[in-house]
Amino acid sequence: MAISLCCLLACSGGAQSMLQSTPPQEPLFTLPGKHKLFAVDNLQNLYVLSSQNEVVKYTPDGQQQFTYPNSTLGSIASIDASNPLLIMLFFPDYQNVLLLDRTLSAAGQFNLFRAGLLQVSAVGMASDNRLWAYDATTFQLKKIEQDGQVLFESTDLSLELGRSIKPVRIFERNQTVFLCDPNEGVLLFDVFGRYVKTLELKGISDCQVLGDELYFLEKGKLKSFNLKSLTGRNLQLPEGLHNPKQVRIVSDRLFVLDDEGIKVFRLE
Repeated sequence: MAISLCCLLACSGGAQSMLQSTPPQEPLFTLPGKHKLFAVDNLQNLYVLSSQNEVVKYTPDGQQQFTYPNSTLGSIASIDASNPLLIMLFFPDYQNVLLLDRTLSAAGQFNLFRAGLLQVSAVGMASDNRLWAYDATTFQLKKIEQDGQVLFESTDLSLELGRSIKPVRIFERNQTVFLCDPNEGVLLFDVFGRYVKTLELKGISDCQVLGDELYFLEKGKLKSFNLKSLTGRNLQLPEGLHNPKQVRIVSDRLFVLDDEGIKVFRLE
């Protein structure tokens, strides 16, 4: 059964009743272009990775504010804006993680080679501004300081799981670390790097957690999965989207990247 995003956000965690409402149809604004990906902070500022590999920050009303013109560190694989004062960029070609301040000026970095991590496939900011990284050489999830010190690390996951994994996204929410592996599903760890369980949601390369709900796109369709009841739902996206690739929900806003650009809708 399909329900609207507005209904799901209006319902408290664990509530059984669902309200029916119509998803938004007209965007508040659109950022046209062949963008690669984006991130949104909790203030609804938007960070867009352009086709020229530049990071551009937009205000909540869609006004361009700052630009980070990357030209030396290779391609950017991910942006983490969970802390609006410290934006993380991951450069896998050089195994480097750059931190930017609110004006997109350099504010620090994590040198993964210095930490002894030689083949990192995904990284994400921890809630205390340290870094989570998956080391494909040792098959471990590790939490590190900027100076390279390893604070916590998982066991060898190839032994614990009986197979190797290839996560493409890492993020921390609600005292849980999530690893998205399109071939294996979504793996959950505690804040000490200890493996908890795997959600058999395969084909997912990107997802978002709000409360007890995990949101993700599957073949262009938005779905949610309740982390407590372990049940899934189909959600309604606005009509007129062209091949949705990435979705974020922040407060009363829905952000969608499709073939035409990034479209921002208001949820009422």
